[in-house]
Amino acid sequence: MKEILSLLSEVEIDHKELFLNADAGFDSENLRQMLEKEKIIANIKTHLRNNKTAKNYYCFDEELYKRRFNIEKAN
Repeated sequence: MKEILSLLSEVEIDHKELFLNADAGFDSENLRQMLEKEKIIANIKTHLRNNKTAKNYYCFDEELYKRRFNIEKAN
């Protein structure tokens, strides 16, 4: 993630308020905290392993997530 942020910075793209749309494999407290610190909006599907123990409720936009899947299938 740091590498991506560095590349965005090099080409002068402001990453604040961008969305990160990711599947449940990326659901980790460390990633969510880093995204929050960088002011990147996380739309990460909750992984089942975190479902019962999650201390925080995270907003998740199912429609935005579906669009991510459609884009992935097209590639």
